[in-house]
Amino acid sequence: MKMRKLFLSSSLVTVVMFAPMWSESASAYAEPDEDDHSVQDDYTEDNMGTSQTYLITDDQGSEVEQLQSELRNQGYTVQVDGVFGPETEDAVKEYQSDQGLVIDGIAGPNTYQALEPDTSSNGDPSNEDSENQDPASSDSDIVATAQSVLGTPYHWGGTTPDRFDSSGFINYVFDQNGIDVSRTHAEMWENDGEHVTSMSIGDLVFFEGTYDTTGASHSGIYIGDNQMIHAGNKGVVQADITSDYWQDHIIGTKTMQ
Repeated sequence: MKMRKLFLSSSLVTVVMFAPMWSESASAYAEPDEDDHSVQDDYTEDNMGTSQTYLITDDQGSEVEQLQSELRNQGYTVQVDGVFGPETEDAVKEYQSDQGLVIDGIAGPNTYQALEPDTSSNGDPSNEDSENQDPASSDSDIVATAQSVLGTPYHWGGTTPDRFDSSGFINYVFDQNGIDVSRTHAEMWENDGEHVTSMSIGDLVFFEGTYDTTGASHSGIYIGDNQMIHAGNKGVVQADITSDYWQDHIIGTKTMQ
C-alpha cells in the first residue's frame, strides 16, 4: 500500500510559512499532489512534530479497509474493498462536511480524530461490556474464523470443523463469533440479518439455483477483493464471486451484525 508520513518540526513549519519559494527538496517531505494545500489543511499545530499517516485517492490496503469500515459503520455509503477510489473519497468528503472539517477528501489526522470516538461504545458507558468491540474488528474475526477452517472436507449435514456442508460452515463461523443464524441458506435469506446494497467484509453473499431448491440455495462469507469463503463440493475454499458461475446465481448480500 502507498503510505505517506509527514515528519514536521516547528522550525520547518516556520520556514515553509515565510519562505514559499524554498527549494523542491524541502517540499518532498509532504509528497504533495497538485493542490498540496489540501493535505496541509488537515494538520494542526498539535500534529506538528509527530509522524502522521494519511490516505488519499488510489491508496490501497488494510488501512483503507479500516477507514471504509468506520465510515460504513457510521452510515456512509462505501464498499469495504481496500481501494481508495471515488466512492471512498466522496464518503470522506461527506463525513468531513458533516463534522465541520476541511472538505478535501483526504483522510488525515483531523478526520481520524473525528472518527475514533464513534467507533468505540458510542459514548455510552453502559454499553462498554456488550458493545466494546469495534464492528470492523468483529468483521475481521468472522473472516479469521472462516480462514481457520479452509480445507475442511464437504459432507452433507456436517456442522463441525471435521466436515461441513455449505450452511453448516456458515452456522459454525457465526456461532464462533456469538451470532445466531438459521440452519439453511433459504432461512438465513428470509429471516436473518439485514439486506445491504454493497458488500462489506464479514457479510454473507447469497446465491440461488445452485441446486434444485426454492429460494436461496448457497451463501459465502465475503472477505474483500471480490473474494468469498464458502463450503462447496471441494470443501471449504476461497472463491472469486466475479466468475461467470457465481454472477449467474447471485441474488444479494446481507449483514448479520
